[in-house]
Amino acid sequence: MTKVHGTLFDDGRDGFLIIKPSQPFFGCGKHEKSYSIIDGTVNIELTPTPPGIYYLVGFKQEGDFTRTNFTLRWRIPSVEAIDVTPNRPKNNQDSAISETVETQVQIKRLATQLSESLKKVEELEKDLLLSNQRYDELNSTFDEYKITSTKSLASKDSQLKQLSAFVEPEIKTVIKEVPVPDKPLHQRIKFLEQQLVKLEEQNSIYYKDVVELHQLKLDRAQSLPSSGPPSKPEDNPRQRLLNKLLNR
Repeated sequence: MTKVHGTLFDDGRDGFLIIKPSQPFFGCGKHEKSYSIIDGTVNIELTPTPPGIYYLVGFKQEGDFTRTNFTLRWRIPSVEAIDVTPNRPKNNQDSAISETVETQVQIKRLATQLSESLKKVEELEKDLLLSNQRYDELNSTFDEYKITSTKSLASKDSQLKQLSAFVEPEIKTVIKEVPVPDKPLHQRIKFLEQQLVKLEEQNSIYYKDVVELHQLKLDRAQSLPSSGPPSKPEDNPRQRLLNKLLNR
């Protein structure tokens, strides 16, 4: 609790100070409370107000039951005592209290800013680490690509050199006339003539056998009774075979 004291009215009036919070907070309800004012001075205790909350303050004379008009707003710091006398000169104690409160507010603000700055620094460090990793990966990929390209170019240069050094051999056609000896040639001709004679003999034997076969068939046909018209001499199987052989 903070002790609130001071002279509110220079005329020394008596009455009641009506106080209620702008909104309820822990340790203070929402209802109005009245405190006595004697000879224009007040000496009470109030719960320090959290940030953003203040006390609405109004004055009523004894026997006044009308609606309260709140004309003051008090923010009570968490200190031992505070003097609420209007337009009073500040003493060393009040200056110390005010400086302490301002210092605490500044420290809290600086702590908040420092915390936010540390979070941003941490995020930037993470981003920097990821960027460095990505940079290393890209460098490694580039080095591999460079090595592969160098090998490929070297291989192509080697192949081009080999192709440029390769000369198609000249093809020459040489015609040689080799005389054949007379003796082997005559022997070959004689052998072929002998084979031709044998072939003609075999052919004659074949034709002779065929003629005999047809003659046998003709003789057999003539020995059998015939009901058809007599055939002409030239229209018999033998004659037809002979005609066929002669036509060849």
